[in-house]
Amino acid sequence: MTDPMTPNQFLWFLTLATGGVSALWLLWDISNLRKALKLDMTVPGNRDKRFGFSIGLVIATLGIVGSARAQGWI
Repeated sequence: MTDPMTPNQFLWFLTLATGGVSALWLLWDISNLRKALKLDMTVPGNRDKRFGFSIGLVIATLGIVGSARAQGWI
């Protein structure tokens, strides 16, 4: 049985899948964080939203940086 992809093709697939999802996640959380920053921060739920979206930005950044490192770009 032959492999459906070469190792280089598989690396590109992983890079596009992981980096692509991370980029979309980053844009989504930036948009949500901008909205959450306008909310009243005396409400605990609003502070939780701000924290959660900030953590989402960190995770998305790690995904993008990890994809770039896997390709040897950085």
